[in-house]
Amino acid sequence: MTERISIICSPTPLHRLSRLSEHLGCEIWIKRDDLTGFAGGGNKGRKLEFLMAEALRVGADAVVTRGAWQSNWIRQCGAACRVFGIEFHAAAAMWPYPDEARKTRPDGWPDGNLWTGNAVLNKWTGANVHLLPDMTFDQVEEEAQRIAEDLRSKGRNVFSIPGGGSTAIGAQGFIAALDEIAMQQDEFDQIVFGSGSGGTQTGLTYGGRLKGLRTRMLGICTDDEPEMVEDFAALAGDLDALLGQSLNLNAEDFWLTTEYCAGGYQVPSQETQEAMEVLVDTEGIFLDPVYTGKAFAGLLGLARAGELPGRTLFWHTGGFPVLFADGRLPREW
Repeated sequence: MTERISIICSPTPLHRLSRLSEHLGCEIWIKRDDLTGFAGGGNKGRKLEFLMAEALRVGADAVVTRGAWQSNWIRQCGAACRVFGIEFHAAAAMWPYPDEARKTRPDGWPDGNLWTGNAVLNKWTGANVHLLPDMTFDQVEEEAQRIAEDLRSKGRNVFSIPGGGSTAIGAQGFIAALDEIAMQQDEFDQIVFGSGSGGTQTGLTYGGRLKGLRTRMLGICTDDEPEMVEDFAALAGDLDALLGQSLNLNAEDFWLTTEYCAGGYQVPSQETQEAMEVLVDTEGIFLDPVYTGKAFAGLLGLARAGELPGRTLFWHTGGFPVLFADGRLPREW
């Protein structure tokens, strides 16, 4: 693996959800990456331990990335840059979407107050978040590249990172996380998690194959993008090159369902809200409506269909500040 610096508090807690397990009639555990302890918590800190080490290694004095206005990734990456004295920029759209046919802003969604949720925390870290009109993820990436080129033209040494930190370097954080779990518990039959930009799912799937685990890695897609498995396979190829391996994973090696993505990225749904309420009711644990709520809706669906034999680990990837973002209140459907 490449160099790594300590950012998060690890190992994060891993424990059995006894009331939920009784409620569902199957054995469910939880990995608490909402408690990573850095910049409001969340799983992105695992990627940043490797990504920031690389930024420092190459002598970067600026980092540029992209995401949504309420992005957990932007919050944590901006905070990491503040800690290490690196200027931070992010291109962000309120409602980025895959393509014109899959725009995600719900009809009648209020504009509301910009300065809520993650955006407030970004102010505290001094993050330069460049707000854009709604556009595709690719267009947001192009804007991030434009910001990076402008900085380079001024003599800055820029380290560019794709949205979510989903590169081969970042994905190593979840290969390493499997060793952390092995120190805490015996092997699980399956791990269920939210899958967005791909670093988490690729790291876990690749790491499981590398370590010879029998655990099924079940990604609950939080976007309406089933084609993302092709990106996962490409990222796994980058990991092969980085680590000197020849696993040669392809798209068929990644289990991904879009059944619980609702209207796409960030779009709330009654199913998501009900899933969030189940975990609060049984265990007093909060989820967010963008990633973990949808992932947990997937877990509930799989459990009720009898598709979670043995022991299941739910990976809570964080996102708590989004609960305080304008428009995210529970609603009557």
